[in-house]
Amino acid sequence: MKSRSGMGALLLAGLLAGVEARAEEEKDGHGWDITVEANTDFPLSVGGRLGVESPWRLRLSTSLGYLPAAYVRAVNDIAVELGAYGRNQADLIENALKNSLVWRTHVGWRPFPGAGLYVEGGYGLVALGGETNAEDVLAVLTGIEPPFGESVLNREYRVRSVLHMLDVELGWRWGLGAGWTARTALGAAFTLDSNSRVEPQFEPGLPVLVNAFSRLAEGQLDRTFEKYVHLPVLSLSIGYAF
Repeated sequence: MKSRSGMGALLLAGLLAGVEARAEEEKDGHGWDITVEANTDFPLSVGGRLGVESPWRLRLSTSLGYLPAAYVRAVNDIAVELGAYGRNQADLIENALKNSLVWRTHVGWRPFPGAGLYVEGGYGLVALGGETNAEDVLAVLTGIEPPFGESVLNREYRVRSVLHMLDVELGWRWGLGAGWTARTALGAAFTLDSNSRVEPQFEPGLPVLVNAFSRLAEGQLDRTFEKYVHLPVLSLSIGYAF
């Protein structure tokens, strides 16, 4: 009987030690953490985000969303009001970027075990947006003379751009209980490189002139993005941690 009582005591002590170790592990932030979030990175995207944190509090996140036209318009209105750039540049940026796909991937670190503060940085891609513009509108927005002598009427061009961006972010994550989380962050996104395409949506009678106009318009688009599209970013998320 004493032997069985001793074994029971040992088992109980082992269980208590395991529970204590698990509690200490959670307190210190050890263990893998996977979080799925619905998020917005204003004024860049609305979408979803997947985050992973290692036992050493190293972080990796990736998000996928789209760039609403309303976000671009809001930033442009503020920039024009402040005199950062003109209405033509604002309209050019909106026409080329609205409804784009936005992909962001970051690496980072949560420096303090008992706090939700974290820092991250990484790469952002904005692509597959834009719209079709009439030639006269595109000429006004870019300041480039349209091809003279082209016989096709109602000439339109598809305008699309791909932006490669550098992202930085400082944020805080809260545990809301039962696995639910909230997160907010303030950061910035800087355009490092732009690749634009201006494609005629008609069969040109003077292809050399039309192509020259398209290439000049692409160059003007790229210069506009690389000069002006550097944005503060406010992130808000609600998620669930596994």
